Amino acid sequence: MSRLGLAARALRLTLSRSHADPTADYDAASSDYDTYFSPVMGGHSTAALDEVPVAPGDTVVELACGTGHLTAEIVRRLDGHGAVLAVDKSLGMLEVARRKVLPLVEASPGLHVEMSDGDMEGFVRGLPSGSADVVVVGWAICYAKPARLLAQVERVLRPGGHVMVIETRADAHQALTSRLEKVFADDPSLLTGLIRVALPKDAAVVARWFTKAGLTVDVQRDGSQVIPAHTPAAVLEWVQRSGAAAGFKTAVDRGREQLVLSRVEDGLADLLRREGRLDIEHTFVTVTGHKPAAPRQGRPDARGEEVGVG
Repeated sequence: MSRLGLAARALRLTLSRSHADPTADYDAASSDYDTYFSPVMGGHSTAALDEVPVAPGDTVVELACGTGHLTAEIVRRLDGHGAVLAVDKSLGMLEVARRKVLPLVEASPGLHVEMSDGDMEGFVRGLPSGSADVVVVGWAICYAKPARLLAQVERVLRPGGHVMVIETRADAHQALTSRLEKVFADDPSLLTGLIRVALPKDAAVVARWFTKAGLTVDVQRDGSQVIPAHTPAAVLEWVQRSGAAAGFKTAVDRGREQLVLSRVEDGLADLLRREGRLDIEHTFVTVTGHKPAAPRQGRPDARGEEVGVG
């Protein structure tokens, strides 16, 4: 079959609304996430958090908290005072996060932490306007309509409040994804659901999402990390156990998942033979910004009209 056949298959799945749900993959990866993903990409997450001020007394909203890698870091920076409101759709990831984070707050009566399960856009829509000092979205804005989600983030932030987004880039794991695309092109019947994610081309794309939502961009940066897997089997193990392949389980014909994986592994083995190396890059973007401070109110002049101050 050709890429034309794959495109036709994708169109049929789009029309029938057969969309893959990444939640099952994150549930499956939850017990291994801090062994595979966090040691490799967690440092980049923490570096992104360094770009926004988190101070004792702040209220921090974390959308898609995962296993709580950043949540725990936020709790430490609040130093016993403030609030963290976190949400994740994967019950498996959330269970790990609760075990990690809640013991940190038991001896801190001045710190309020809520960890909820649910959709991040629905969660943030339920928060009061102007109620948060910082909003953090780690490795998950691709699962939302980004500009729409950021418009809600802008609403929830207090004037001067900050937002941080770190996200995988569209060209991440390119050697792997090109092999997977070829497998589906050769046999489109293997594809039973579309993975719908809004992965950005680069940081400039995310910056435009910020601007569209009314946020001022402070930092925009592209980054890359070679994953610690240099054989076909190790690459497939890493992407599955790290959550990087989220959506795969419900995108592939049930019962033929191992067939797809073996064909991808064969393709990676061929690449390794031809090029002599198999360095898979996890490319990503970091963008931070803030909600502009409310304009200063002028004082009325003798005619009752406002005169600017400053």
